[in-house]
Amino acid sequence: MNNKNLSACLIRGLAVVIGIFMVGIAVGLFKIAAMGADPFTAMNTGISSRIGMQFGTLQLIVNAIVLVFVFLFKRQFIGFGTIFNMVFVGYTADFVMWLLAKYQIALDTWPLRIFLLIAAVLLICIGDALYISADMGMSPYDAAGYIVETLTKGSIQFRIARIILDIICVAIGFITGMQIGIQWKIIGIGTVILAFCTGPLIQFFRVHWSDKLLRTYQATKN
Repeated sequence: MNNKNLSACLIRGLAVVIGIFMVGIAVGLFKIAAMGADPFTAMNTGISSRIGMQFGTLQLIVNAIVLVFVFLFKRQFIGFGTIFNMVFVGYTADFVMWLLAKYQIALDTWPLRIFLLIAAVLLICIGDALYISADMGMSPYDAAGYIVETLTKGSIQFRIARIILDIICVAIGFITGMQIGIQWKIIGIGTVILAFCTGPLIQFFRVHWSDKLLRTYQATKN
C-alpha cells in the first residue's frame, strides 16, 4: 500500500471512529432524555433493563449474534466500521450516562429533555452520515434488512424488511420495558422522529457534508 492509499485509509478510519462515537453519545442522550430511542436501542434497553445487564454488554451480545448471519449471507458488509460500531456504540452510551450521574448533572426538566432530544437526533444523523461515507463496513443491524431480502430472494425488499425489523424491535422493547414500567421512556416521540427523519437527514448530511469532505480530502492528496 502506497502512502496515498494509506493516508486515505487512515482518514476513512478516523471518520468511522468519530462518526460512531457521535452515534454512541447520541444513544446516551436519547436514554437520558427518556423520550424514546431508535428501535434497535429501544429493544436492547428493554431487554438489558429487564434482565439487569449493562446496556453496552447486551448490545454487544445482540450485535455479535446478528453478525453471525451477516457473515453467512452478506459478509461483504463486514469491515472495520462493523466491529467498531458493535463494540463501542453501547459502551459510549453507558459512559455518557455514567459521566452525568457521577457529577450529578440533572437534565430532567422538559426544556432540557427537548434540547437533548434534538441534539441526539442531529448527532446520530451526522455520525451515521460520516460513518457511512467512509464505506468501511456496515453495522450488523443495518445489514440485517439486506439479509432478509437475500433469504426471501427479493420478495421482501430491504425497505420493507427494515420496517418489519423495526416493528419487531419496538414490540420487544415495549413488552420488556412494560414489565418494569419504562416502556414510555424507551418508546416515545424520539422513536417516531427517528423513524421519519433519520433517512432524509442522513442523506442530507452525506450529500452536503460528509461525502464532499472525504472526496475533497482525497482530491487534495492526489
